[in-house]
Amino acid sequence: METVIVKILEEPELNNPIMVEGLPGIGLVGKLAADHMLDELGAKKFMELYSPYLPPQVMILDDGTIKLVNMELHYWKGKKNDLIFLTGEFQGITPESQYLLSEKILDLSKKLNVSKIFTLGGLGTGGITEEPTVFGATTNKGMIKELEAAGIVFKGGGAIFGASGLLLGLGMLRGIDGVCLMGETHGQIIDAKSAKAILKALTKILDIEIDMTELEKKAEDTEKQMSQVGKIISEQKKAIKKQQEFIEETPSYIR
Repeated sequence: METVIVKILEEPELNNPIMVEGLPGIGLVGKLAADHMLDELGAKKFMELYSPYLPPQVMILDDGTIKLVNMELHYWKGKKNDLIFLTGEFQGITPESQYLLSEKILDLSKKLNVSKIFTLGGLGTGGITEEPTVFGATTNKGMIKELEAAGIVFKGGGAIFGASGLLLGLGMLRGIDGVCLMGETHGQIIDAKSAKAILKALTKILDIEIDMTELEKKAEDTEKQMSQVGKIISEQKKAIKKQQEFIEETPSYIR
């Protein structure tokens, strides 16, 4: 099998397309956001990517049939810019495969004349927040003011792993502007609330309106999960405190 097999379903004529990446990552934040956006816009699948560098498995669909895991490209015709969505069930399973798949996606991006790439993901903090902040990183310093106007917060430090980072870094070497939007998230739950925060920022930047109803329902489920996680953490802290108090009160002997 070739390292990456590209199956072309359609060859659309695209106007100054922008790519939006939403592969699985922390809290599935980026995937939830991208999948919701392409569903609401009615984006059309036009390309599939298969590779032995993806996990060796098939997915069982609702009707009982199977699907070989892959990455997919969907397109949507917009007024100002057309959009290309990169989605999938998994990312590459090794560091080498992450580079290889990212390079292939960038090869296709160049052929499709992609002018800009937005990668979406979660920023795990281990904490719980009512209003997730959306943090940003970009390859082009000149874009920061525009992004800050959409509520994106920029701060130094940290790293971006996987496709969300490599598509920006490798894309920068090819002259493609890139932005990563990271929604603040606990990191241990599927976080639709953080995905909603990212989508609000992204749609404002792209000047697009989409219905958030279904994502809001998922966000409510996330909020319930977060509440439960918060209670568990609180109980754990109490238990640890009691244990420490017991240790301090218990006399120790040296023989």
